[in-house]
Amino acid sequence: MLRARLATAAVAIPLLLLLVLAGPHWGFSAFAVVLSILGVAEYASLAFPQRLPQQALIVAIAIPVVLAVASGVGAYIGAAMSAAVVVGFIAVLLGRSDFEQGMRDLGIGLVGVLFVGFLLPHFALVHRLLADGPYLVIYLVAVAMAGDTAGYFVGHAMGRHKLIPRVSPGKTVEGAVGIILGSIVAGSVAKLIMLTDWSWSKAVWFSAFLAVVGQFGDLSESIIKRTFGAKDSGHLFPGHGGILDRIDSLLFPVVVLYYHLVLSG
Repeated sequence: MLRARLATAAVAIPLLLLLVLAGPHWGFSAFAVVLSILGVAEYASLAFPQRLPQQALIVAIAIPVVLAVASGVGAYIGAAMSAAVVVGFIAVLLGRSDFEQGMRDLGIGLVGVLFVGFLLPHFALVHRLLADGPYLVIYLVAVAMAGDTAGYFVGHAMGRHKLIPRVSPGKTVEGAVGIILGSIVAGSVAKLIMLTDWSWSKAVWFSAFLAVVGQFGDLSESIIKRTFGAKDSGHLFPGHGGILDRIDSLLFPVVVLYYHLVLSG
């Protein structure tokens, strides 16, 4: 398993760096959009296995939301979110006789649209609209990867106390601390190399905060998998699982970073 994870990372990381740092903004935005749509499709297959009409509906509702968020235009985002609600209710009214179950399905589907289709395209906004956007994307990924790696090894070596066993039996308090420490190290390196205008205190506390927020995202995805009885969200990345397994610890941090920098000026 570890060998497969390393092999996948050895191929994916250089390609990602090339796209983020050397590619045009539209190229990275297109990548974020495609990844978001695939992520919603993966969620839909978990939530509605063997139910292709429901899967297709959720993806169809999500596509305008993904495109609108990636555009960064508030009116588009409002229109797409409104359309998702309206179309979802129309589908329940016209397509289901058992409207009680239809309402449950609609709620489950809209959670996926929000969790993946709304949050993930914020990477396009960070890359295109923020100063040092490409570096901030690298910062987010580096903090998540360093934290994940440190948490993995610390948890295996020292993990004794379960974090939230009902949600994720393998995660420990010691591993969670390892994630925070690894993220701080990555954030400090990013401050030295890329984000030189950041203060040391900001690099440390913000990286630690993103590590905590990222773990909530990871645990949220664990709730999704446990709810739908899945071990992995998919099998797209050998040794890493599916798209949701790879981006779960990034979904909350990317919106925290984006809105923190936008609202703080």
